[in-house]
Amino acid sequence: MNMDEKQSNSDPKEKSFFVRNIWLSPLFYVYFISVLIAFGLLYVHRENMVNRNSIAPDIQIDSIYNAPIKAAPAPQPAPQKITVASLLTPTEAELARGESLYKMDCAPCHGVEGKGDGPAAASLNPKPRDYHSTTGWVNGRLLSDMFKTVSEGINGSAMVSFAGALSANDRLAIIDYIRANFGDFPKDTPEQLEALNKKYHLEEVGEKSNAPAPPIPLDQAIKQIEEDAIPRAKDVEGAMTYISSHPSDEGTRIFYSVTTNPRRALTMLSGSNSWSKNESDFVTMVTMNAVQNGFDPRVAQLSSGDWQTLYVYMKNVFAASGTSGRNS
Repeated sequence: MNMDEKQSNSDPKEKSFFVRNIWLSPLFYVYFISVLIAFGLLYVHRENMVNRNSIAPDIQIDSIYNAPIKAAPAPQPAPQKITVASLLTPTEAELARGESLYKMDCAPCHGVEGKGDGPAAASLNPKPRDYHSTTGWVNGRLLSDMFKTVSEGINGSAMVSFAGALSANDRLAIIDYIRANFGDFPKDTPEQLEALNKKYHLEEVGEKSNAPAPPIPLDQAIKQIEEDAIPRAKDVEGAMTYISSHPSDEGTRIFYSVTTNPRRALTMLSGSNSWSKNESDFVTMVTMNAVQNGFDPRVAQLSSGDWQTLYVYMKNVFAASGTSGRNS
């Protein structure tokens, strides 16, 4: 037998051994599949690495807490004590606060640019003050004059007192913003500012008016809200029912003529019974922040007779609903 014959006779045996012991062995397939899985995992891992490295991070991550690093809150400036010097030279912070307060409390009537053309101005007579004009000022254009106006209001107009709504510092911040942006105003002498300081006791109330209120625990605040909300809602519903059932009353006519949001107006009145003690307190409460409390700015122009009618009527409304206000 030659070599070729021996080779040809041995091949089938070798193939048979490979097929039986390797190709058909379950361990071969387990090994083969494991290799494929390993290559697949390696590919996915490398692809993720490529993707992560190709996208620039948009935030910094704190490696300790695995959360975005936040900038520390800017420190709040300490309340400024009101002195003659501070009245003469308002700070940039005071002017910035004055701008924010002006846009919220004054712009609805006086306009964003102080020209007396705010959205509520069309319904007011007399029209709101145009700060760019130098004529027709009731109290004058000095800082001390303007503080008197903002603090005491002007009878016969929609300009009400803001003494109960804004602190002395906030009223001064608004005036400083107006004087810095809406014209060339005359300057007070140190003696006039000293007189202003003494008349309104500004040095005494300035720091107190800006002092932050002590924090109320969250659970206590939630409990207080829940305790107040349901009774007040019932009071308002009772008042609305009374008003709707007396459409021919003169008080009903006046009430609807001077409210833009009757439910909000009733909600404000139901929160306190201080207004029910005398008519003057009622007038002050209604005209102070009238727009925010659901009243039309024209409410300040009611005649004394209409004020008396509205006052008695509102007392009857809340008496009929079982309350004259929840808080003193």
